[in-house]
Amino acid sequence: MRRNPTMRQVARTVLLVGEGDAEVQFMLHLKGLYVQRGSGVVVTIKNARGKGAAHVVDFAFRQSRNAAYDMKATLLDTDSDWNDKTRAAARKAKIHVMSCQPCLEAVLLTVHRAPVEGRTTAQLKQAFSARFGSAASDTSILRHFSRDVVDEARSRITVLSELFNLLTRAEIET
Repeated sequence: MRRNPTMRQVARTVLLVGEGDAEVQFMLHLKGLYVQRGSGVVVTIKNARGKGAAHVVDFAFRQSRNAAYDMKATLLDTDSDWNDKTRAAARKAKIHVMSCQPCLEAVLLTVHRAPVEGRTTAQLKQAFSARFGSAASDTSILRHFSRDVVDEARSRITVLSELFNLLTRAEIET
């Protein structure tokens, strides 16, 4: 008995590197919300374990040498080591940088329309903890970021829009 050959779609692969635990937990949460099995996008999320933006870009570069990814991107804070040299290294390595200014907590507070302008990283982390009851790296805070909440915020927050495009289509809109 002869089978009809089925055409398989080649999945687009995406490497996402988070600066630390909070970024990785958030990206895993978004992956769970938006990436379905068989969607044509395979997302690998890695943790650079902190140490500033330059380390995150270098970590992403080293990880991308282990496998061929269609897209490589990082989610990092701009409060440490984010400068022209780091930008140039990312550009040279073809790594798309999604920057949280100055930190992920600022982005997450903005999702809920909390004020973030003029605050330092330490103040933002404190405000985040006061509002949500724990640090951004705690998985319990993810319940505050349902699909409806993230969908509403996507049009206002560039980083969320970029993450959504990477997760669902493996591309960045320019």
